[in-house]
Amino acid sequence: MDEESRNKLIDRLRDDLRETSNFYVEAMKAIEKEQEAYWNSLSKEDQLKAFCAVVRRIHQAEILDQGTYRHALYGVFGFGPESYTQGMDCGYMAIHNSIMPDDHDEKLLKEFCKKYDIENSDEKITGFFEFKWT
Repeated sequence: MDEESRNKLIDRLRDDLRETSNFYVEAMKAIEKEQEAYWNSLSKEDQLKAFCAVVRRIHQAEILDQGTYRHALYGVFGFGPESYTQGMDCGYMAIHNSIMPDDHDEKLLKEFCKKYDIENSDEKITGFFEFKWT
């Protein structure tokens, strides 16, 4: 492929990506608007019931189970894959990530190594992933 053709292809891909991104942003805005309209249509009593039901499930997924983001959405809430992006858009992934203890990933990796009888010295883990636990 010559350079001119390559540049035209890159420009077309960039335009397609921009269009797709704009579509995504508009779709998420429409979903948020619909969700907020639903919330506002509820009585204060029903809003409190919904709030408590949701927080109870977040408590189960995050505190009791110490599960993953997907565990919360799919396992605890019972949603499907369509919930993944909406959960991110409404801020749930940020909440999930802020709840996990700093050493959570290190503990998971060490448990995995132990379960599968993999030598898991900090030196080897650090070398493999090229990072150091802080």
